[in-house]
Amino acid sequence: MRMERHDPPWWDSYSDQPRRLSAGEKPGPGGAEIREYLTVGATALALFPALSWRYLTLKPMPPPEDPLRFIGLSVSPDPTYENAILEMVEDLGVQELLVRIPVWDLGNLEAYSQFIDKLKGRNVLVNVLQDKNSVEKPWIWFDSLRTILQAFSDRVEYFQIGNAINRRKWGCAHSGEYLDLLETANNLRLLFPDVKFLGSSVIDFEPLITLRTLWNRRLYSLDAVSSLLYVNRRGSPLSRQYGIFDLYNKLRLIYSMVQTGNRNARRLWITEVNWPLLDTKPYTPNSGHPSRTVDEDTQAEYLERYFRIAYETGWVERIYWWQLINPGYGLVDHRSGKLRKHPSYFALKSLIDRGL
Repeated sequence: MRMERHDPPWWDSYSDQPRRLSAGEKPGPGGAEIREYLTVGATALALFPALSWRYLTLKPMPPPEDPLRFIGLSVSPDPTYENAILEMVEDLGVQELLVRIPVWDLGNLEAYSQFIDKLKGRNVLVNVLQDKNSVEKPWIWFDSLRTILQAFSDRVEYFQIGNAINRRKWGCAHSGEYLDLLETANNLRLLFPDVKFLGSSVIDFEPLITLRTLWNRRLYSLDAVSSLLYVNRRGSPLSRQYGIFDLYNKLRLIYSMVQTGNRNARRLWITEVNWPLLDTKPYTPNSGHPSRTVDEDTQAEYLERYFRIAYETGWVERIYWWQLINPGYGLVDHRSGKLRKHPSYFALKSLIDRGL
C-alpha cells in the first residue's frame, strides 16, 4: 500500500512537528490553566523534601546488561526511501525502533502496519501523536487510540501516549489536559491487557511538569517514564543549565522523580534527542540561527557523549535518536535526491558495533 500522508495545515512537514504558534494563537491563561499551574507548584512544594533526599542520595546503578537494548532510533515510513531505510537499519544493527503514528493519519494505518512488518526482528515502540481535537473531543481520542491498539497490539508491546505535551502547539494548553489523555488511555487496558504505556512525554528540561505528571491522584499508571530530554539546542551534554544541570544532573533529577512518582514504574526511557544542524533551514526544528545549531561533526560528538553518559549512570533503560532521515537533525540528508550519511550516522553505528 502506497502511503500518502495528508497532514493538517498546522503541521510543518520539513521539521516533522506542528508549526510555531503566532502570538494571536496563544490566548492568555484561563481559570483552568491557572489552577493547573497552582497545582504544579503545590506538588513541587509538597514533594520537595522527599525529592531532595532522593536526588542527594542517588548513586549510579549498573548499566543495562545488553547495550543493544539501550540504543534506539526513530524511523518514519517513506515510500521513496523504504528499501534504503530497511538497509540502513540493518547496516546500523539497531534493534530498538520508534515509529510515530499521528491520530489524524489513521487512513494510513495499513501502510504503517506494512512498514512495521518489514522491520522484522526489531522491537518497535509506537508513539501516538495527539492533536488539539484529542484534548477537546475525548471520544475522538479514545476511538483513535483504540483503533491504533487494535491494529498493532499483536506485534507491538509498548505505546508512548502523546508527544511534547508541554508545548501548546501539540494540543495541550496545560499539563492537566494531558492527564485527561492518560486517564482515557488507561481505560483501554481492559481491552488490551498486554500492552504497556509510556508517558509523560515532556520535552526539554521542565522538571516541575514532569513531577506533576508522575505524582498525582489521577487514574492511570505508566509502565515506563518517557522523556524527550534535550540538553539544549546547541550545547554539549556537559553544558550546565541554571549553573547546575548538565546531562548527568538532569538525569539524576528526573530519575529521582521516577523513583518518587506514584503513577509510574521505576523505568526511564529517553524517546527523543538530537542536535539541529547548521544551514539546514527549513528542516531545523528551531530558528536555524548559528547560535542554535551545530555543525555535523559536533552533532556526532555530542551524540556519542550523550549515549555514553546516560548509559554509565544506569538510570536510563533506553534512548532513541530522532530520527534516521532528516537534513535538519537526523542521521541522513536527502535534500539532493540522494542519501548522504552524516558523521552522526557513523557515530551511532560505532556505538552499536563497538559497545558503550
